[in-house]
Amino acid sequence: MGKIIISLLLLISSLSVKGIELQPYSGIIYSHKWGLQTGADISFPLKNNFYFQTGLMLYSNPEPTYSYDDWRIGVNLPIYMQYRLPINNKLRININVGPYLGIASVGQIGVACKMGIDISRVNLGLSYYQNCVTDKFAVLGLSVGYKFVL
Repeated sequence: MGKIIISLLLLISSLSVKGIELQPYSGIIYSHKWGLQTGADISFPLKNNFYFQTGLMLYSNPEPTYSYDDWRIGVNLPIYMQYRLPINNKLRININVGPYLGIASVGQIGVACKMGIDISRVNLGLSYYQNCVTDKFAVLGLSVGYKFVL
């Protein structure tokens, strides 16, 4: 009986790992001032070109600063539902929409959307984060990433 349970657990765990993608990325952001972003997303396949995607994004200078010594660093945790529109074997258009939580500062809960083009495993993305608690955080970003299939 114990061998059957262990075998079933191993089978289930191997099935759930199949198709997971990890995508590190880096780029620039703009919100009253230019800054940098870097992060990684992890995607879990659902059905019919739909994916569940989450990740962490580190960013700098999302708000205006008046001193070069005052670098602001923050962390966002987006949670997306993603749809991938296949154009051909190597080209796909991604549309991501969902909420995000700003971990580095209090009161950052909002909506995130991201559109991208996958050329083979390289991703070119355009993202937008809008805080729904205050109107003082709206960030537009442009990034380049690479997808690894686990």
